[in-house]
Amino acid sequence: MALIDFRTPAAGFDQPLELWLACHDRVRRMAGLLERLREHVANMGADDAARVTATTIRRYFDEAAPRHHEDEEVDLFPLLRRLLPAKAPERLRAVEQALARLEADHVSLGRAWQQVRPVLEAIERGEPVQLDADTVRTFADGYRGHCEVEDTIVADALRLCLGDADLDALGQAMAERRGVDWTHLHSSRGSAG
Repeated sequence: MALIDFRTPAAGFDQPLELWLACHDRVRRMAGLLERLREHVANMGADDAARVTATTIRRYFDEAAPRHHEDEEVDLFPLLRRLLPAKAPERLRAVEQALARLEADHVSLGRAWQQVRPVLEAIERGEPVQLDADTVRTFADGYRGHCEVEDTIVADALRLCLGDADLDALGQAMAERRGVDWTHLHSSRGSAG
């Protein structure tokens, strides 16, 4: 069972949309890893590979996923709601519906995570437990559908609406949320040299 390193982003804070979208790839990989872990534990039990994989998945959804949701709820979605009426009013209804769905997803995915998490913790301890197939499927499919809406409707609207100053502010907020000192980072957008 392969481990996935989720600590190294594919893009930097100077490219906040690309960084945000790269998180979706990691979410999908973690969802797939959870599905494979369920099968592995059913066949092999909570062996060393299962314990390490359970820890990797739990850490991702305990640490990275909440920050990602906060990026959306605190910065991305409010910014989009503020800018969209002036920049792309024809998309307003579809985007608002998508954002409402995504915010509801955050709640339902959080509830599903609370069902998955204790089982992962038990696997980490080497206990003879099983991941429920329906719960895992609901969680994994829920995240895949969630990411699909963000990758299409929301990402397209963000690209239409965000200017350089918005992207810089967004990158700074994302960096600070992760404890990264923004003063050492800078944007290449619009700067000379």
